[in-house]
Amino acid sequence: MKKALLTVALSALAFSSAAFAQEAKKPLTFSEIQTIRIMAGGVVGNALAKTMERPHLGILANRSVICNDLAGGIGGTLTVNKADSELTFESVKDKAEIAPAIARLLPSDGLYMAFGGEWKKEENMALLEAALEQLAEHNYKGSVIFHVTTWAQKQPQEIAARNPKIAKYFETATLRAVTLDLNKKEAIINKVTFDGKAYKLNVAATAPLRDDLVELFKRQ
Repeated sequence: MKKALLTVALSALAFSSAAFAQEAKKPLTFSEIQTIRIMAGGVVGNALAKTMERPHLGILANRSVICNDLAGGIGGTLTVNKADSELTFESVKDKAEIAPAIARLLPSDGLYMAFGGEWKKEENMALLEAALEQLAEHNYKGSVIFHVTTWAQKQPQEIAARNPKIAKYFETATLRAVTLDLNKKEAIINKVTFDGKAYKLNVAATAPLRDDLVELFKRQ
């Protein structure tokens, strides 16, 4: 009798574990994908509010739902938590919109580049390259901050590898990149240096990630 009960209990546990694993691997809904960007944007916005010495942030994103969710999280959190902050937001859909958008963003002390979302990598890189060329032309001195996806996909790195003008700009520009450490449940703002050949990242600031946000990230 005891053996039968133990078998039933173990079978139930195995079923429960399998069901949990299946739930954990359940594909994200589009709304959950949006939720990740809104929450992640809040984390970044809060970190910037605590670490930005100068209060004017510009955000440049493609005109996608997801990237604009992210921008909203960043800008809303920054402006609520830093009373003297300023925000300039520009979303672009094609290269023709890049130059006027950058012209409006040039007064900002930091420029957050958010290119990912539903768009293909090649589409994002075309816009990012045009934007970086404008920043190089104007010798923009503020911080250029690359979002997690933008940096993880190596968009700026690949652009600099094929574009000498941007590579030269990167050698003297103030570059930052956001990365994630899900094991430590942290978002990291890194100082990026480029010597013409390799990139080096040094931690400039960290911000904690909520448990529910980490779980969403792990399901991607």
